[in-house]
Amino acid sequence: MNHKKLLNEWQKRLSMQDWRVFMKENCKPSEMSVDESSGCISWQESSKTAYMQIIDPEYYGERVIPFDFEKTLVHELLHLKFCLFYDEDGEVRERLVHQTIDDIARALVDAKRYKGQ
Repeated sequence: MNHKKLLNEWQKRLSMQDWRVFMKENCKPSEMSVDESSGCISWQESSKTAYMQIIDPEYYGERVIPFDFEKTLVHELLHLKFCLFYDEDGEVRERLVHQTIDDIARALVDAKRYKGQ
């Protein structure tokens, strides 16, 4: 499936059509704003705009969990969904939110792919 269509599909599934998300795909690690990440996103919550970067699978490397574009996209969108929970000095909270976002992203993508099984 076309990556832009996937973005539109997941924005609709997550009731996020009011967010304007610019997605840059196939990024080199040097272009990513977060080191050693498969995806990252920055946002402006007041205007509901976001800039998402997803790494080029060529640079993903050998990891325990294989690269999954759709799961990465959903993970980054969930950061927007949870953006009001972030604060400047809440390191533990940020780690907890990040882990929860990853769990939900995996569950949502699995539910879409394997419904009916």
